[in-house]
Amino acid sequence: MREKYIVFILGMVLLTIAFFMLASSVIDGNESKINQLDKKIKTAQEKLNSARIMDEQLSQFSLIIDNSLSREKSFSFDEINEFKKKIGDMANNNRITINKLSDANKFAIPGLIETTYNMELEGTYVQMGQFIADLEALDNIIKIHYIDITPAQTAGKGKDAGGISRYRITLELSIYKVAKEA
Repeated sequence: MREKYIVFILGMVLLTIAFFMLASSVIDGNESKINQLDKKIKTAQEKLNSARIMDEQLSQFSLIIDNSLSREKSFSFDEINEFKKKIGDMANNNRITINKLSDANKFAIPGLIETTYNMELEGTYVQMGQFIADLEALDNIIKIHYIDITPAQTAGKGKDAGGISRYRITLELSIYKVAKEA
């Protein structure tokens, strides 16, 4: 009887070892599949993130292109006044004084519409830098032809109430549109 128990116990031990070996090989196979799928998911996620970034950048570029195409032969008064309003808002946001703002249509190369703005602004150097950065962020094709920065000649000898130097900027810039062919 004792031999039967020993054989039974040995059989149980062998079955237990076989079970754990089989379970281990199945788990190892599944783990390698999981690792492969995890790598594929990471690669796909990186591609998705890149695509999102490119979409965001291209949508901004698309907006600039759409804003820079026109079927008209010149800028409309509404477009000119809207841009002047944007300039005024940017100057107001940056606490810059606009001393002069004028516009003129220019004769550009065929297929290109151009209007030029001449401005005389007054503010601190930092305010002017932020104003120009805001100009660059607009959804138009803009070219700065001329920029001149000189110290402001005011009663306070070129300084504001806080003792910060103020400057006068003379700025000439053009906005372009491309005429669509019919």
